[in-house]
Amino acid sequence: MCNLGELSTNFPDKGSFYEFSVRFISPSWGFAMGWNYVMNFVFVVPFEIIVMVMCARFWNPDISALYLVPIFIFGLIVIYSLGARWFAEAENIFGILKIVVVTIFVMTAVCILTRSVPTDTRPTEQLAYNNWRAEAFKNGAPGFLFVFMSAGMAYGGTEMLGLAAAECRSPRYVMKLASRLVAGRIALLYILPVLMLGFVLHIDLSPTTASDENATTIQDSSQDALISPFVLAISQAKIPVLPSLMNAVIVVAIFSMANASIFAASRALQAISARGMGPRFCAIVRWDRPVGALVVVFVFSFISFAGAAQQGDTVFVWLLSLASCSNYLTWCSICVAQIRCRLALKRQGKTLDDPEAYRSPFGITGSILAVVIFAFGVAAQIASAAKSPLPSPPPVAASFVGLLVVAVFWVGYMIYKRDSTLLIPLSCIDLGPKHEIYTNTNVAGIRHEII
Repeated sequence: MCNLGELSTNFPDKGSFYEFSVRFISPSWGFAMGWNYVMNFVFVVPFEIIVMVMCARFWNPDISALYLVPIFIFGLIVIYSLGARWFAEAENIFGILKIVVVTIFVMTAVCILTRSVPTDTRPTEQLAYNNWRAEAFKNGAPGFLFVFMSAGMAYGGTEMLGLAAAECRSPRYVMKLASRLVAGRIALLYILPVLMLGFVLHIDLSPTTASDENATTIQDSSQDALISPFVLAISQAKIPVLPSLMNAVIVVAIFSMANASIFAASRALQAISARGMGPRFCAIVRWDRPVGALVVVFVFSFISFAGAAQQGDTVFVWLLSLASCSNYLTWCSICVAQIRCRLALKRQGKTLDDPEAYRSPFGITGSILAVVIFAFGVAAQIASAAKSPLPSPPPVAASFVGLLVVAVFWVGYMIYKRDSTLLIPLSCIDLGPKHEIYTNTNVAGIRHEII
């Protein structure tokens, strides 16, 4: 996040983060990252709708997605059609609800741990934190690696600040503040709730294999897997009303993510289409809205009807894998762009010594460490799919489909443009005011330069 803040404040531009790949890595990789981001959020919209359907089944397990999906899609259309003001107001309300529900859960978890919940009659030995003494991770190492798929999905979204930076009057000030606050936000709204969840949520640590003798236990575990773990933790304490309230707010929070995904996907698709990298139809803007891109995004949202099919869970896994891998690649690209930006500044004898300039406090070392972590996340996703701990494992191909998508766009661009440049030489990287890099960068004439 600090790397994105450094790039966005010193080189502000609409659609910024994949423009950084064009400027500091290569046009072909920037093209691939642009479409990688677009496809990520285009498919995240139906993914979030499917998740909302799964959460709604907490109240009625038999309700069909055919009834719920049109309601959610209609709600998203209504909010976006009201304009940017109402979109922002809705996000403010959603954000407040998220903070409230996280606060309620943390307080409830503390009460469960201190045995202050009268309805929770479980012996102390059955509380989740006692399981850590025997085995911390269900299904051992494969189970631990499998979580990286969900983690990659959850990590996405913060790069939207890169899109917002170009829209602000003072992008340097905004990104400097945001980059510092995001760390606190992650700690308070992500790490703390998940830590408390690990303390109070009881799960069966026995391996969930198809040959398990206790088929009823497996069936119950499968049903529990369809419920939000936060809701399940409160339900295990037998607290009345609160699980339903928590589940309702979680549905609203997921709706908020789908709402933001539509914003991100439509703006990114319109931006790259306006540069001639996508269909002209998607570049159409009417009433200050990317109408053409919105039509495409909402058409893809109908994939969520697959949740009503018998093999709907397979579609869910494919969408999750695609989004997870896409997020890892997006952040890898941002970090590599920051590394090459620093190296280009050094090669060209320039600095960011402007008092108003924001510099990542972690420098190149932090970027390299981040790239290693993200690469491990992608490798863990593939490894866990190859040795899945699930009774009905998803296709292995689902784990690396995101890599194939990026490779197709990357190689396709180089073939179509007849440009095999992998990296722009450091001495030729544009460190001045933004110009049309796609049309003005003469990478063919600088291939002989030493990087």
